[in-house]
Amino acid sequence: MSDPAPAPYGVTFDLRVDPARRLIHATLGGVPSPEDIGWIAEEVRAAILSLGADAGRHRTLYDARGVTVLPQAATDMALRNLRGDAPQIWADRLAFVAATVLTRRQLRRIAEARPGAAVFDDLDTALAWLLREED
Repeated sequence: MSDPAPAPYGVTFDLRVDPARRLIHATLGGVPSPEDIGWIAEEVRAAILSLGADAGRHRTLYDARGVTVLPQAATDMALRNLRGDAPQIWADRLAFVAATVLTRRQLRRIAEARPGAAVFDDLDTALAWLLREED
C-alpha cells in the first residue's frame, strides 16, 4: 500500500510575548490555509490584549521564513483580518520576514494594507527596525 498523498496545507506556529519590549513575535512555517490564518490571528489578538495598557503601543513581528508559499486564499484572509482589527490595538510597527521572493511579494501586499508595516529579508534587520526608538 502506498503512502497517502500529503495534505495541501500544513502549518507550524509559535507565539512569544515579550512584555518588557512590548513585542509580539509570531513564527510561522509550512503552507498556511485560510483557516490557519484565522486561528493564528485570534492567537495574536489575545497576545496583544495580554499586554494590557501597552496594547496598541506594541510591535509585532511575523517571522514567515519557514512559509514555503502563502496561498492566495490565505493572503486574502490575512488582509481581511488585518483590516478588521480594531485600530486601537494596531501595532506601532508591524514587520514581516520572508525567505522566498514569492512569499515576500505576498507579504508586501498584506503590509501595504497597514500603516507602519514593512517586509524584510532577514530577522536581525526586522528586529532592529521594530525595536528602534522614534527619532
